[in-house]
Amino acid sequence: MDILTVLAGSVVVGVIGLIGFTIVLWIWQGKINLSKVISESNGDASLSRLQFLIFTLVISLSLFLIVAGSKPLAFPSIPAEILTLLGISGSSYLVSKGIQFSSPAGVARPALLATPSAVTQAMPGAAIPQFTVSPANAPAGTVLPAVTWSLDAPALGTITVNPPNQAVYTPPLLPPAPATLTGAKVTIRAQAQGFEDALIVVTLA
Repeated sequence: MDILTVLAGSVVVGVIGLIGFTIVLWIWQGKINLSKVISESNGDASLSRLQFLIFTLVISLSLFLIVAGSKPLAFPSIPAEILTLLGISGSSYLVSKGIQFSSPAGVARPALLATPSAVTQAMPGAAIPQFTVSPANAPAGTVLPAVTWSLDAPALGTITVNPPNQAVYTPPLLPPAPATLTGAKVTIRAQAQGFEDALIVVTLA
């Protein structure tokens, strides 16, 4: 029975260790993004998330060291003070989420709003009146950082940037017959640090 217990424990520890190793490997390879662990959904830093994370890590690591250092191995009794601290930490996080969701700007990440957001029947070689982007879902007075304009593949046509927040798109010239660009859709992307991208769809005539 003792051998069976040791084998079962070894299998469980091995599986958990393999899962942990896989997670660490994916973090190292960039498959798991930890940049949002201590930030809110709108990209702002979150003090409540940070303290909740620190409390949980410190207490769990302390309990692990106590268990690993006890002879024979035994799970210690958890003092009521520790549970109280965890409860306070979790409660402060819940209160912060309630305050956050009471404000629309705290729910969603700031985004770029493009005007116009779509253009149809763009004639070949004829420049389209300039597009303008502005901050949306952001506090009043938010300063828009530098905007980068690009074309998603297939990159048909050209973009002429008019700083700080405008650009002009020129569709490509007609290809030699019998090829045609009629009905092709071009996606223009506007990007700014800390904002969701703005996408503009242009349908060629």
